[in-house]
Amino acid sequence: MSQRATAPVHVALLWHMHQPSYRDPLTGAFAMPWVRLHALKDYYGMVRILGETPGTKVTFNLVPSLLDQVLAYAGGEAREPVLEVCEKPAAQLGEDDKLLALRTLFMAHAQNLIGRFPRFGELLRLRGEKNDMGSLRAALPRFGEQEFRDLQLLARLAWFDLEWQRDDEATRGLIEKGKRYSEDDKRVLAERERALLRAIVPAYRAAADSGQVELSTTPYYHPILPLLCDSAAHHESHPGAPLPRRYRHPEDAADQIRRAADRHQELFGARPAGMWPSEGSVSEEAVAEIARAGFAWTASDEGVLERSAKRPLHRDSRGTAYPMDLLYRPWLRKTPAGEIRMLFRDRALSDLIGFSYANLEPQRAAADMLERLRRIGERWSEEKLAGSPVVAVILDGENCWEHYKDGGRVFLRELYRGLQEDARLRAVTMSEASQASATEELPRVFAGSWINADFSVWIGHADDRRAWDLLGDARDALEHAQRQGALDAEALARAWEIFRAACGSDWCWWYGEDHSSENDAEFDRLFRRHLIALYRELRLPAPEALQETLISARLLGAASTSPPTGSVRPTIDGALTTPEEWAGAGVHRPAQAGGAMHRGQPELVGLRFGIGDEKLHLLLEASAPARSLLEESQLVVSFQGDVALRYRVHASEGRTEVRRSERLGIGWVASPTWAVAAAGEVLELAIPLGELRSDHGRTLSFRVLQVQGGVELARHPESGPIEVGLEEVMP
Repeated sequence: MSQRATAPVHVALLWHMHQPSYRDPLTGAFAMPWVRLHALKDYYGMVRILGETPGTKVTFNLVPSLLDQVLAYAGGEAREPVLEVCEKPAAQLGEDDKLLALRTLFMAHAQNLIGRFPRFGELLRLRGEKNDMGSLRAALPRFGEQEFRDLQLLARLAWFDLEWQRDDEATRGLIEKGKRYSEDDKRVLAERERALLRAIVPAYRAAADSGQVELSTTPYYHPILPLLCDSAAHHESHPGAPLPRRYRHPEDAADQIRRAADRHQELFGARPAGMWPSEGSVSEEAVAEIARAGFAWTASDEGVLERSAKRPLHRDSRGTAYPMDLLYRPWLRKTPAGEIRMLFRDRALSDLIGFSYANLEPQRAAADMLERLRRIGERWSEEKLAGSPVVAVILDGENCWEHYKDGGRVFLRELYRGLQEDARLRAVTMSEASQASATEELPRVFAGSWINADFSVWIGHADDRRAWDLLGDARDALEHAQRQGALDAEALARAWEIFRAACGSDWCWWYGEDHSSENDAEFDRLFRRHLIALYRELRLPAPEALQETLISARLLGAASTSPPTGSVRPTIDGALTTPEEWAGAGVHRPAQAGGAMHRGQPELVGLRFGIGDEKLHLLLEASAPARSLLEESQLVVSFQGDVALRYRVHASEGRTEVRRSERLGIGWVASPTWAVAAAGEVLELAIPLGELRSDHGRTLSFRVLQVQGGVELARHPESGPIEVGLEEVMP
C-alpha cells in the first residue's frame, strides 16, 4: 500500500510516573529509597531526551504524592536510612550500619546498573549473591573501610541518569576514578545528586510550557478510586466474591481528585486537562467524580473497554486489534456530572515496551514498534474506516528501564525519531488524541482496572480484605472524632492527611500471591504504621491487629521443576477431563513475576509434561483461559538436539493448529507433523516421539516460548531446558 493511501496514525504515548508515599508518619523518615533512586535514573532523563525530537509529543502522568517526595529530596529535607548509611563516614559505620549497607546497597539490576561499574561488580562478588542475615554476617570480615566507602558511593552513582553521567564534569570525574574513593568524593557526589533532583520539576514545567509535553495527574495518593467509591464494585466482575465490610465513600475519591488538581496547578501553573486513574481503575461512579472535577479526559485498559462496550477484541498475527473502530478511537461517556472523553490503551503494544523489548537490540525493538503502528494505519485504510486511528500506549515510565541495557535511551531515541520523521505517524498528547477523531458514546463504564479488568489484586485476597477492614475502622474513628470536635484544626488536618496516604493502592498491591519483592515486609509495616499514626493523632489506642503483619501467605518466588512419576495418556481436548489423566506428569512452575509492574496480557503459569502411547504430552496453564492467550500470542515448543525443532501452536478461526519446523543450513524450514493440540481452559499438546528421536542420546530437552509478532515475550524455563528421559519408553 502506498504511503499516501495509508491513514495517519495518531500515537498517544503516556508515561506514568509513580512511587508510593514512603514517608513513615511516625518518624517522618522515608522508609525506602525508591523515589530517590528512580528520580536519579529516570525522571529527569525521560523528559530531557524528548527535547532532541521536538516534533514528537508525549504525555507524562505525574502523581502528586511522588512529586512531594521528589521535592523533599531536592530540598534536602528527606531523611532515609539507606541514604544516611551512604553518607555516614565509612570509619564510623557500626555493625548494624554495615549489615544494612550490605543488604540494601546492592538492590539494583546486576548487569545494567551494577555491571556498568567494575568496582561495584567486584564488591557484589565479594559479598556474594545471598542476602540473608547469616550470609551478610559471614561477608562482614571481607569488607574493610575502603570497601564500604567505595560501596557507599557507587550505590548512588550507578543510579544517575546516563546523560548526566556523561555531561556533568564532577560526576564524570568520579566515574573515571573508579575506586578508592574518599569522604570528599562522597560529598561531591551528594551535591551533584541534589543538583540532579532539583532539576526534575523545572524540566517538566519547561517541557509543558513548550507545548511538546502534556502533564496529567492521578488522584493524590494513588488510591483505587472505584473501591473508595464503593468496595462492592469488585462484584461487577466477580459476583458473590468475598468482600470486606463495605467501604462506600465517594467523597474520599472526590477529595483525592480535587487535591491532585490543586497541587498540580500549584507546581506547574496550570490545571491538568486529564487524569490517568490509579492502575487504570474506573467505574461509573469514579468516572463521574473525575468529570465533576472538570477533567476533559481519562483513560483505562482495553479489557475495560471490551466489557463496557460488550464487544470482544481479537488480534491478528502482528498484534493489531480488531474490530479496529473499537480500540483505536476516543470514546465519550455522558455521566450525571458531565461529559468526559475516554481513551483505552493498546495492551499488547504497552506490554511490549514494558516487558519484552528489553530482550531485543534497541534499534530492532523500536523498528518493530514503529512497524506495528504503521500496520494499524494500513489496516484502517484497507477496511475503509472513516477518519484516522488513535492508538494509546500507556505504561509505567520508570521500572521497565532497569531491564534495558542502556536504560532504554537508545530505544526511546529511535522510537521518538521514527515518530517524528514518518509522515504516516503523528505523536500527539492525550488531550490531542481525545479530540483527534469522532467519538461514539460509551453506553456505560465497566468497573475494572488495567489488570484483568477487575480489582482482585487490591481486594481479592484475604490479606487485602483485612487491610480494607482496618482502613474502614480507622476512617470511622476519624469521622467520629471530627463530629465530636475532639481535635483542634491542625491535629484534624494531620489525621486526614495520614488517612489519605493509607488509601494508596500500593499497600494492597503486595498482599496476597499476586506480587512479591524483597520489601514486602516493609510495605506491610508502612501501611500498618499509617493507621497506628492515625490513632495516635486521635489519642486512641490502635487495634491490636495493627501490631502484627497482615501477610498470611506467600507463594515461593523461584521457578521449580519436578520430573514425571509415571506414564501420561490424556485426552487432548483443552480441559482437565479427569484428575487421573495428568497424575503422572512432571510439573514446571515459572518463577513468580512479582514486582511493581504487572504484565497486562495472559501469561504462562504452569506446565505439565509426560510420555505415554509413544507421544510427548504437554499441558500449559495460563493466567487466563489458554484460548485467550492464543488470541494474543503463539506458544512455541522448542527442542534442542542434533536437529533443532520447533512446534508452533496458534489459533485460527476457532481452531488450534500446530506447525512444525526444523533448523537446517538455510534456516528454519517447515516440515509435516502429526502433532495435535486443543486450547480451552488449558492448552494440551501431543507430539509423536517418532518426530523427536535423534541418533544420539535418550533425553528430550525443550523450552516453551511465548511469542507475539516475532517478538519473544517470555521463555520457560529461563535458566535451562526441561529434560525428559526416554529410557523407559524407547525400545
